Amino acid sequence: MKKLIIFINLLLVIFLASCRMQTQLPDNYNDSEFGYLDIKKDNLKIMQLTDLHFTYGFDYLDQKTFRLLNDLIIQQNPNIIVITGDLFMSIFALPILRRFIKFIEDYQIPWTITFGNHEREYHSMEQIVKVLMEAKTNYLYFHYGPKLSDNYSHGYANFKLKITNGSKPIVNLYLLDTKANRTDKIKDKRFPYDYLSLEQVEWYKTELTNDTVGSLAFMHIPLKQFLNYDGDDINETIWAQGLDTGFFDAIITSGKKTKAVFVGHDHLNRFSFYYEDILLAYGFSSGYNAYGSVNKGARIIELTYLAPFDYEIETYLVSDVEV
Repeated sequence: MKKLIIFINLLLVIFLASCRMQTQLPDNYNDSEFGYLDIKKDNLKIMQLTDLHFTYGFDYLDQKTFRLLNDLIIQQNPNIIVITGDLFMSIFALPILRRFIKFIEDYQIPWTITFGNHEREYHSMEQIVKVLMEAKTNYLYFHYGPKLSDNYSHGYANFKLKITNGSKPIVNLYLLDTKANRTDKIKDKRFPYDYLSLEQVEWYKTELTNDTVGSLAFMHIPLKQFLNYDGDDINETIWAQGLDTGFFDAIITSGKKTKAVFVGHDHLNRFSFYYEDILLAYGFSSGYNAYGSVNKGARIIELTYLAPFDYEIETYLVSDVEV
């Protein structure tokens, strides 16, 4: 019996080690060629999903999450679905990801994703990115982005999507990877999570200088500016990024080209507010294996183009009790 237990443990160690094997990614991101989505109108409807936390893929709660996504997508029929991280938290991440890709592709709706802190727990990010990059998809808009640092402190999902109406640019969507736990060796119980690197912020600032229309930003861990919210519907601690490295300042100094920032991470927070005329909004935790015995759902963002940097933006939550 002891030999059997030792053998099983050895297999588990080998399996976990293989999960973290590094996969070399080529550095071939080209912003001028990647990320054009023509919606053929001036009105854009985005569905933000966040913190789905698929864990096994076949258990009752994951199946309930798949059913909710089906109902939300059919009811809302968005132009694009944006996933802001923590798609899964699982030793079975790779097969779950392959199943999810097949599931969401069937709706024939463009979709995109950036990463949260839990995707990294059992697999290397290179392995996860490889599955996304090599999947046979017709509707996925994803790239791991430019190589901004040798040690990949900039993460693996920094890119820009350009939404157009024919030849007319409508709006840009920025997706950024906020990574996981702090790697700067600073121990801070109040702010234990990583943050946008200086290289990410500089990349974003450079991109903004070339933008001829406004933009929306999507990431997982909230910016520090979310701490300025003083409403009475804060349902849990705001677990903001460990440091403010200047992303919000870049928005302001650009002339407020970016109109809104949408995040996830804190499953019980769903509030949105304007800070210095910029909309800051949590998504709606979408997965039943995520913590919190509360309703699940999605955030909807409806944007109407008025002029290159002028929009009407309406955003609201859709709960599982409404679909």
